Amino acid sequence: MSKIKTWMPVYIGDYLADTMRLSTLQHGAYFLLMMEYWRQGPLPDDMDELSAIARADRKAWDKSIWPTLKRFFSKGEDGLLHQKRMDTELGIASEKSSKRSAAANARWSKEECKTDANAYANASGLDVQNGNKQACKPHCTCASCASASPSPSHNSSLRSELVCGAPSASAPPAKPDPRGHRLPEDWQPSPEDRSYALSLGLNPTEVAEVFRNYWHDLAGAKARKVSWSGTWKNWCRQDASKRGTAKASTGKPQSPLSQQFERMQRQYGDRTVA
Repeated sequence: MSKIKTWMPVYIGDYLADTMRLSTLQHGAYFLLMMEYWRQGPLPDDMDELSAIARADRKAWDKSIWPTLKRFFSKGEDGLLHQKRMDTELGIASEKSSKRSAAANARWSKEECKTDANAYANASGLDVQNGNKQACKPHCTCASCASASPSPSHNSSLRSELVCGAPSASAPPAKPDPRGHRLPEDWQPSPEDRSYALSLGLNPTEVAEVFRNYWHDLAGAKARKVSWSGTWKNWCRQDASKRGTAKASTGKPQSPLSQQFERMQRQYGDRTVA
């Protein structure tokens, strides 16, 4: 599992029922393992890595932590440590996310088809009647076009040359949708966006991952923005304010050292120096 999840379900009653005999130290270690599991999937069967994830001293891990926590895990055929409840919850979350994305895509596709119908009517000089019941364009297979009946007097070469999804050469340039648009699936912060995050003391790669996951999972009108660059800057300012890392902006160009740091950040990602 590669994407960072910004939330994790915790059923307090079930959790306490299963962990009543854990010490404070064991509770902390177990919860850190669960958060890592939610972010990255099944855990490695390596005591050094597990103790590092749990922020525990290796001796304390071997003596008083893992002997108690290991009963919550089982080794799978992939050689990794699995936790049954976590696997179930991850599957549910993934299914919900897929359904939300499919519903959103279907909704936006329907609206885009209606927009294309108006653009085609303007390009070919057709009169749109009965609430835009005319076909979007030749070969379109959307549900709203199945019963459309275009006027036979307009079967010109212009119409036969149009391809579904390609605007006519005579069509006016498309205007930006005032309602905005969803964040593209392959969105990445621009160099300017990354520089802005760095100027606030933030790690742009880390912030971008959370930013992208949040807006991709969000459905409805709130997930549409006119300017994603502006939304990114607002997000960074709020994040920096919460972390207490906000820096006063001087408006001066980046120093060579800052530019070099950003190039290293792009090359090596989120790696940190121990």
